[in-house]
Amino acid sequence: MEQRLFDDFKKPAFDDWQNQIIEELKGKPIEKLNWKIAGVEGKPFYTADDLPNPLPQLQVPNHQAEALGIRNWVNYQVIDVVAEKEANEKALLALNSGATGIIFQLKTIPNFDLLLKDVLINYCHIGFKIEHQAQQLLSSFESFVKAKEVDEKGVRGFLHAGEEQFLSKLPNFKIFISEEKNENTHLGLALLLAKTIDVIDQNTNKAAEAQAWLKQFQFNLNVGESYFIEIARHRALRILVGQLANAYGFDLALNDIEISSSSGHWNEPTKDEYNYLLRATTEAMTAIIGGANAVIIQPFHHLFPKNTAQGERIARNISTILKDESYLDKTLDPSAGSYYIESLTAQLVEKSWAILQQIEEKGGLKSLSEKDINALAL
Repeated sequence: MEQRLFDDFKKPAFDDWQNQIIEELKGKPIEKLNWKIAGVEGKPFYTADDLPNPLPQLQVPNHQAEALGIRNWVNYQVIDVVAEKEANEKALLALNSGATGIIFQLKTIPNFDLLLKDVLINYCHIGFKIEHQAQQLLSSFESFVKAKEVDEKGVRGFLHAGEEQFLSKLPNFKIFISEEKNENTHLGLALLLAKTIDVIDQNTNKAAEAQAWLKQFQFNLNVGESYFIEIARHRALRILVGQLANAYGFDLALNDIEISSSSGHWNEPTKDEYNYLLRATTEAMTAIIGGANAVIIQPFHHLFPKNTAQGERIARNISTILKDESYLDKTLDPSAGSYYIESLTAQLVEKSWAILQQIEEKGGLKSLSEKDINALAL
């Protein structure tokens, strides 16, 4: 017979919580406990009445669930390419030590035969970051894939270019599009979507081609320090991209929306460098719990200048620990049903979408000055 341990306890109602808070405040108004962080507004407590109806369904397994498990994220190692051979050795070491993706930071188009020697590109993710010559780089990489007779559908990763964007012939090779960090959370998400719309509209006016572009974006959030807001931001972005697809006239499956999360650079002075290890771990947790498909932890080179390999190993191992010791890969959407996080997510979706509509009514992001953009957050 099932034993229910809590039947003897009365379930507290909203009024019970509120009355208890008012009593403990000893005459101070409860509204004093309301808060606002980065434009996001909150209350002192939440109940089931704060849940959005219907609840968003973000419990979506990844495309390689059979091979990698239903919840998986790419653990990217960032490598600055000075010489192809040295970068290749670093990449092989990283992939054999827990990384599942490599981001090569490039100044020029590399010799791919040297850079990717012995790298099984069908079994990991490859990203390239380059400011100039992006189209030539992409064409050169596509030619390399073809020459090596690699399965094109199995090539995954992205191109992070500092200039014009291009669709790849490789169906799962993404276009990296990142937010510009903004002090107002709603405005930051709206600006990322507005940037996405501008890129699509500059390249096509056909719905079918717009769908191809939207499916091939790798959306990137620069993760901040506000734990629960960051979780809600990642969840909200997935919902917002789905809404954007609907605005273009088609449905986009949630597991076709790729979101990566990048940690900050570690440049502030500190007396205890290991504080940054805790900060980076917390930031990675928010991204993973929020549903990110990839986590990019910047190497701790600044903190360990005499041992850069240690800084790289620490950055690489954060994802491994969160997966193998904290079991964050066992649940698709661990924050689902949380009164607080679901409420934050709904607020971010509603207000960010409203700002996006204002931007588009004014002619799109390219038509707005910095002053116009800042006014949208008021």
